[in-house]
Amino acid sequence: MNSTASSLWRHWLGLALLAGIAWIHFRDIPDKLGETPYLGWLYILLVVGCGAAGAWLMSSLWRAGYWLGSLISAGAILFFVLTRSVGLPNAKGDIGNWAEPAGIISLLLEAGFVVLALTSSRERRVVPQQNQI
Repeated sequence: MNSTASSLWRHWLGLALLAGIAWIHFRDIPDKLGETPYLGWLYILLVVGCGAAGAWLMSSLWRAGYWLGSLISAGAILFFVLTRSVGLPNAKGDIGNWAEPAGIISLLLEAGFVVLALTSSRERRVVPQQNQI
């Protein structure tokens, strides 16, 4: 597989991972807005951010897409750990709830995206050389 095909495959995989992350959080927005409004708004920002990162992955700004997607994914992992360990203001109900299926799937998708972004950041950009006369 040449480097262009490999890059395109990774970008599509990144887009799929971001779509999964966004979908899991999107489904929970109404409940979060009702229970803890600031978390609901953070979920909305996460979904919008995943959309922007995914769009950038499919453009010439793919490095920005990996950067934004990694920031979102790492933040989501951090918030998951905080909500399950010490809780957040007005959000103590999930303390100890480490085995929630949607949470585990989301963690796997987020960690997968971070790993993909790290491997893709090592990719070199090939610039065609001009013929010299």
